[in-house]
Amino acid sequence: MSKPSNPPRLSGATIATLLATSGGLVLLAISLTGGREGSAAGALGEIALWLGATVGVAVLVLTSNRAFLKHGVGYGIAGGLFFAAGDICTKLATAGGARLLFALPLIAGYLLGTSLLQIGYQSGAALTVAGIATLLTNAVPIAAGTVLLHESIPTGALGVLRVLAFAAVTAGAILLARPEPTRSRLPQVAAN
Repeated sequence: MSKPSNPPRLSGATIATLLATSGGLVLLAISLTGGREGSAAGALGEIALWLGATVGVAVLVLTSNRAFLKHGVGYGIAGGLFFAAGDICTKLATAGGARLLFALPLIAGYLLGTSLLQIGYQSGAALTVAGIATLLTNAVPIAAGTVLLHESIPTGALGVLRVLAFAAVTAGAILLARPEPTRSRLPQVAAN
């Protein structure tokens, strides 16, 4: 009977990145308590440009560098961007009327995002893929709400928290995108 192998340990840098990123998401959630609900009444041309750019960057990431995809980072970025596009479309579709047509790209965004994350989990570090995707899925729609849908940025301490949160989330995404150094794995000999 073989002895079960120990799970891989996270490096100190990875743990620090996860803590900073998690802290950034917590600060972001706190800062959202001071915002006003937007009307989802942004200009359709600006919304189409934003969604097109989001999807365009995702496609560019998927087609640009095979080594980038090998570690799962590209799949995490692209998947997160497709989820972000789906989230923005959700906000728009729930406004009703003709904006209900945003339900079609919403479905496509979530379908592609889910598929790319699953591919990324198989090709790279699941923690990296999930972390990058989660950061983009949260940050891009919040930025779109502020820029496109005129959702207000809070003033005072909550506004400062929002800026700090975006800085932490951005730094975390950059750090998570860097692949971990590979360690040579020696075959384990079964103990009898």
